Amino acid sequence: MARARRRAQAGLDEPAEAAPRPRRERAERLSATERREQILAEASRFFAESGFSGTTHTLADRLGIRQALIYRYFTSKESLVEAVFHRVAAGRWTLDYPAILADRGRPLEDRLCEVYRLQAEQEDGLGLRLFVRAALDRYPVPAARGATLTSSILEPVVGELRHEARLPGLDRTPMSRGERELVMLLHGAAMFRAIREHVYGARMDDDAGEILRLYVTTFLAGARETIRRLHRMPPAVTPGILRQGRTSSAVKRPA
Repeated sequence: MARARRRAQAGLDEPAEAAPRPRRERAERLSATERREQILAEASRFFAESGFSGTTHTLADRLGIRQALIYRYFTSKESLVEAVFHRVAAGRWTLDYPAILADRGRPLEDRLCEVYRLQAEQEDGLGLRLFVRAALDRYPVPAARGATLTSSILEPVVGELRHEARLPGLDRTPMSRGERELVMLLHGAAMFRAIREHVYGARMDDDAGEILRLYVTTFLAGARETIRRLHRMPPAVTPGILRQGRTSSAVKRPA
């Protein structure tokens, strides 16, 4: 015992080996196209869960790759986020909603119900969580998203409401701010139902089709008269609401 103590004091015994550092699991070999898609898919989940303050270093650890590999495909974090939004938006607008809404051989109620039923069936929650995160983090949302919503749903619905009311078409009088806000009542109701399910995590045991039809019928009951009233009112009576133009969907990042 005393001899062992003297050897230790003299530094003759070898020091205990340090615990080995955990090795990062080697990432699977992928083609450039596959690797880029893998990074985008994981980045979409990562930013939806952690917010846009999450770092590319943490993202690389989740992927099992070096951070430098991310920047081989994306020049900056901002370009990665922009590609994430583009990927999510592309997956959300794959159906021809204007064609469905323009089919005047069917009642407008049925056409609107089909559009929002199809949107509900396509919604997996990822895109919604990303856009909500972007708003909370004050992260700029691409303006193209608002333009797609306008051309795919808002303007076609306004066009059909005007057609029923025998009002001038959009080719003669562009959609006004008031008309945009009118249709957003319906679109907002359908989107909030999806937010309750996919963001709040609420159990939605109801039949989505029945609830969406309730939204549509309630909307149409007032919208058909409201759009006539909007066109009867002179701009001086309702300042700004009949002004032509679109509101921007881009969120400005604070300085």
